[in-house]
Amino acid sequence: MTIDHFQYCLDQLRRFDHDRYLAILLTPVNVRTSLCALYAFEAEMARIPHSVSEPMLGEIRYQWWRETLDKMKPGEEPSHEIAGAVCETFVGSGVDPSALIPLIDRRALELSEDPFDTLDELVAHVGQVAILGADIAFQLAGQKAQYENSKKEIGKIVTGYGIISHLRRLPIDASRLHLGLPLDLMGKYEIDPHDVFGAIIRPGFSAALGEMLERANLLFREGRDAAGHMSPDLLAILLPTSLTPLYVNRLRRSDFDLFRQSSEIPAFRRQMRYLRVRWRRHL
Repeated sequence: MTIDHFQYCLDQLRRFDHDRYLAILLTPVNVRTSLCALYAFEAEMARIPHSVSEPMLGEIRYQWWRETLDKMKPGEEPSHEIAGAVCETFVGSGVDPSALIPLIDRRALELSEDPFDTLDELVAHVGQVAILGADIAFQLAGQKAQYENSKKEIGKIVTGYGIISHLRRLPIDASRLHLGLPLDLMGKYEIDPHDVFGAIIRPGFSAALGEMLERANLLFREGRDAAGHMSPDLLAILLPTSLTPLYVNRLRRSDFDLFRQSSEIPAFRRQMRYLRVRWRRHL
């Protein structure tokens, strides 16, 4: 990947996916550029539903990406920096760029103004997005065989972290009058949508948040404990997921206000967690 493309992707991660930005700095050099391109692409796809004023505009952007990836050939120079990075690194790694289209299709579902009916539906969606990304990441890193041996466990791990990412975006969803909570929890805890849109936290909202955090924590711990010790190559890709317990502890604190306080963990704590995971070879 050219220096310009790599630097652009790295800057996008620093701005929009800081967990992965810190992780990519610890990734083996031989796969760093490929994973940087993938992560920047995923960050771009995740941002689209939250950065457009109406669903049709988001669908236009997603369709541009579908067509660009589907027609992408070696030696091309797409007009978008991330597309150029994907073209350079994917082709060189033997991964067809069109493999990213199913991930776009899943993200496009988030353009809908209708909330998920149930927590199970939300978790299934988050899990499918996370697993699609993990599939490609391990292919780019040449770790497909190792990944297949632990796919069930890794699926739980990345889904747990995906739920955390979804919860951290709730204030953005609320600011655009979109309900990020599933309807079954809204009913179970008698949550008024107007309270969510008005950034008013009542006991019901805290209870729903707590239930979703518990699901995230359970999935992460089940996957982590079943997977046990992992190779450094697998861990390099899963480093951000190791932050799941830190986020769970922060978000469920009784004095934490999701709408008015940052959910971000200080960078030095995240870096220390990454180094600990690498040393122990265990999430």
